[in-house]
Amino acid sequence: MTHAVIGYGRLARALVPALRAAGETVVVGRRAPGAGELLPADAARAADWVWLTVPDDHIAATAAALPWRAGQLALHCSGATPLATLAPAPAAAGFHPLKLLAGDAGLAGVHVGIEADAAHRPALQALAQALGLRPLDLPWPMPAQARAAYHAAANLAASGVLAVLAEAQALWASAGLAPAEALPALAPLSRGALDTALARGLAGAVSGPIARGDVGVLTRHLDALAAAGLDADLLRALAWRQLALAEAGGRLDAQQIAALRACLAAR
Repeated sequence: MTHAVIGYGRLARALVPALRAAGETVVVGRRAPGAGELLPADAARAADWVWLTVPDDHIAATAAALPWRAGQLALHCSGATPLATLAPAPAAAGFHPLKLLAGDAGLAGVHVGIEADAAHRPALQALAQALGLRPLDLPWPMPAQARAAYHAAANLAASGVLAVLAEAQALWASAGLAPAEALPALAPLSRGALDTALARGLAGAVSGPIARGDVGVLTRHLDALAAAGLDADLLRALAWRQLALAEAGGRLDAQQIAALRACLAAR
């Protein structure tokens, strides 16, 4: 089998070496091809599977411009984009690695969402395993609402964490501490929480005043936000959700739960 990878951004720079390392034949198609590369149309003609690794809003136009032939499979790696954008191709599938590709571009070890019909799913699962990925079966066909929820979950788990760290960084600075030291000091706490969650589950990893039922500390946290001129909406929203986790995990008694709820509702 020959793979054509159209476009050469971050994802392609991880995908192409991984495919070649797994023994697959790969040609790269670019509008301005370099040495050993082809124009997109020529790459597509040479391939059995054609990967469109262009930006999301270019997928449909790129698919429409390629010279498809019977038996080819078109793939994109965008969890947010419906497979209808690949409609000009004879068959279409999604292969979505759940990984941020900034910095370390390797794919091995991460989950990959596979969105494919019964005819192509086994081959894609086998390819995922050959690349060292963990196949994750997605619904086929995937409804629009399910796709939006799936992609929002992935985005919340990735960039959503950055919003929390930004709030923590602002509080750090309000304490008179050096802003440049905030992220190096706080990020290991995030990593530790994630490692604990993987080992114990989310409910078992909740820590801090919510896990202890400590209303006094929670009140002081909320006061610190007000003193720093920050809105407490994010901390309150997170505290409510941590409370639900701690309650579900049996971490608190009824009196503690009631006291924490009263504290959060009153602020």
